[in-house]
Amino acid sequence: MSLSKKIQAKRQEKIKAEKIKKAKNTAANIAAGTALGIVSGILLAPKSGKETREDIKNASKQAASVVSDKASNAKSKADDVLDSQKTKFSNSKAKIKEYLNSVKESNAEECPEDLIEVNSDNEVEDDSLNL
Repeated sequence: MSLSKKIQAKRQEKIKAEKIKKAKNTAANIAAGTALGIVSGILLAPKSGKETREDIKNASKQAASVVSDKASNAKSKADDVLDSQKTKFSNSKAKIKEYLNSVKESNAEECPEDLIEVNSDNEVEDDSLNL
């Protein structure tokens, strides 16, 4: 890469970094303005302070109950998926054991006795696939 291309690449990186910084500042300013608008709206509302505090309290209770309900639903769905996957894994494990036993039996019929004894050390234990 030539020197002029390196210089141009550095300039492009600097310009890109400046654009990202401006975008972050703009987003922060928008968020601050929105928060200020919400607070001003609450404070300047025609309701009394007591009514406003009561409304805020009720809204936060509703939000907490909605979050709690959604969390329990998500947990329930996750438990269902986990149970389903455990069942599938157990079924797969049983099929693999069945296949290995059938291969072992077919190999036992084809192999001489001395080879069967050597291969008996390589058996898969039943507990080796448990989680």
